[in-house]
Amino acid sequence: MKTNIFGKTLHTTHFKRATRPIVICISALFIISMVAPLAIQPVQAATPALHTSGSQIIDADGNVIYLRGVGVAGFAPNLIFWGQGQSDSWSNQWNTNPTAVMEQTFTAMRDQWHINYIRVFIYPSWYYRDSITPAQEDSNYASQTTPISTKAYLRTLCAEAAKYGIYVNIVPYMLTPPSSSAGNDPYATPNFAGGQGLPMSGWDSAAQRFLSDAGYANNELAFWQWFWADMANNLKDYPNAIFEAWNEPQIGADNTPIPSAYLQYLQTMYNAIRGTGSNHLIMMQWRVGWFPNGYGNTLSWTKQISDAIPTATNLIYTTHLYYYAPTDLTPYWATDYNTLKTQLQSGINSMGVNAPLVINEQGSCLTSSRNRQNDYTWWQNLLLAQRDLGIGAGAYYWLSDAGLGPVYSGETMLSNGYAPNTMGQHFINAYKPSTTNPTAIPTITPTPTTTPITPNPTTTLTTITTTPTRAPMALTTDPTPTTPTTDPTPTTPTTDPTPTTPTTDPTPTETTASAPDPTEESIQISPKSQSNSTRHTKHHSTHTPTKSAHQVREPTKSYDNRDSSLCFHRSSWQQHHSSGSRSHKWSAHCR
Repeated sequence: MKTNIFGKTLHTTHFKRATRPIVICISALFIISMVAPLAIQPVQAATPALHTSGSQIIDADGNVIYLRGVGVAGFAPNLIFWGQGQSDSWSNQWNTNPTAVMEQTFTAMRDQWHINYIRVFIYPSWYYRDSITPAQEDSNYASQTTPISTKAYLRTLCAEAAKYGIYVNIVPYMLTPPSSSAGNDPYATPNFAGGQGLPMSGWDSAAQRFLSDAGYANNELAFWQWFWADMANNLKDYPNAIFEAWNEPQIGADNTPIPSAYLQYLQTMYNAIRGTGSNHLIMMQWRVGWFPNGYGNTLSWTKQISDAIPTATNLIYTTHLYYYAPTDLTPYWATDYNTLKTQLQSGINSMGVNAPLVINEQGSCLTSSRNRQNDYTWWQNLLLAQRDLGIGAGAYYWLSDAGLGPVYSGETMLSNGYAPNTMGQHFINAYKPSTTNPTAIPTITPTPTTTPITPNPTTTLTTITTTPTRAPMALTTDPTPTTPTTDPTPTTPTTDPTPTTPTTDPTPTETTASAPDPTEESIQISPKSQSNSTRHTKHHSTHTPTKSAHQVREPTKSYDNRDSSLCFHRSSWQQHHSSGSRSHKWSAHCR
């Protein structure tokens, strides 16, 4: 008697009849298992849609959501993610199968770091072209000839992040990539650090050539109408997507009002997104950053945007805050909790609008520190004061010093792997669970201690109602990247080390210094053009810059001027990173 075992012994004649439906069923399940990972399905349970109410961010159940997150290195689709046991090496960019490492990274972010959002950069030209081939961007990746869809990558990123309750803050940094990191790109610009220009405010020749080839040479607003409408439609099924207008836009000095042309860009962005039916959160910013200098560098620009878009909903204002960037700002900042809280409150008071404020880039630069313990105290109490005032926090950077490079030691949050360094551990310690289902949603209505600065009258803007048709370009294939057939179970990170945290707010002895004159920094790789000399730039090099002695100077009234001998904030840098015999040049966010 011939038998076959399929869970139990069956006679041959019975087995043939019995297994036919089973084989069909198993085959169907196998096919489904192969196809399912390729179809990116939105996961909404862990990341419900958010909306704003006064100065707070609220979910559909009335829970107050406090945004605390980190910036991720690279530009989609070449963000740097790495798995357990790996390092944050630049070789982890251009990952065509990113799901596995995303799963492990997001597990650590959620369970160990209590992070609920990440901030990622994009080039609008890459989004427009969609199909990006690593080998065609950088000769260092000559072997990587498989195209990657930027749009599909963003959907994958949002889908994976959503499983872990993580929102994805997406922000354009430059219109086209710089030649330092994408020298083979057909629209590579020699300008760095945002020196290429701003929407509706002038572009370099590379950006102008891109707009011309895209069919928008004489109608830039139509391009932004298309861009933001398409972005909103592409991510319409992912409520965890957050759209940010632009990274650190600034023209002129710190008290320069927003130009009417850039306000028109902001209005166009808002109308394009809302025109698709999207209610996603939108972030807007003006100027490089903020610190309490008393020279007109306030947050009163928020009123200009509010006046330009008076019916705006779910709008968040954001700014950046650093201890040693653009230069040594320690004389302006207190280190004790109570004074820091008062300083932050002064920023809220200067806004002139009742809306959420998120500082989605912030950090120190220990390389320039004369007293690291002082930096740690400032960082710890700053995070606690932000949390208690409801000002969202975005630490930079989700890398280790080894990954980011020795020049920028101190802005990183990691020691190795997913383990926190001292700055990272203070970030973890500042976490406090959100209030759930509050009976009454409190609204921060500050009583200004000083009269808010009245912005210049806003120019009446024209709303674009037409939906432009995207013109074809030479590189416009839209492949869907290969997705792994199975998702590995993430490894839970090791227990966090918990350093001793003072139970009371420490008030360390501060180093007395006169306010320095922020002198302009230069980019060693490729200096900015004279026409963009007022924009903030970063210095990037594989060599540690020579530090000059801190000199006592008279303060100027501009946040634009930088001191290249000190540490410069780099949310994304023009970073030259050597890995063995291969040198990878990366432009990630260069302020």
